[in-house]
Amino acid sequence: MHMSFHLGENEVILFDEWHAINGQGIGWSMVGIILLTSIYEGLKSYRDHLFINTARLWKTKDNRSRRSFLFSKIHFFQTIIHVIQLIIGYCLMLIFMTYNIWLCLAVALGAGLGYWLFAWEKSSGDNIDCCL
Repeated sequence: MHMSFHLGENEVILFDEWHAINGQGIGWSMVGIILLTSIYEGLKSYRDHLFINTARLWKTKDNRSRRSFLFSKIHFFQTIIHVIQLIIGYCLMLIFMTYNIWLCLAVALGAGLGYWLFAWEKSSGDNIDCCL
């Protein structure tokens, strides 16, 4: 196992079954990693969207208790999405820690693509609500 950045083509990625042995394998792995990283960014943006909309909704319902929020369906859904995002994030970290430059580049490109596709609301300022 390399402990420095390298350009190798023979990599085991996360699982023994995901073994890229040539340039074509690395290329297809890069495509998969870019998609996985884009999904990660999409989940992150969706969680932000849910948080803002839920905060607006709950602010209008002052008579609800903290307990009712804690056990609500939307909070349970947000928790599941958070756990999925966390698992994907750690997998991406482990992929980056292979120190294969091609795989690291795929993580970076996927993060950029995912941000471009899903975080456009942040750039426009449309989701900013100063008075949640």
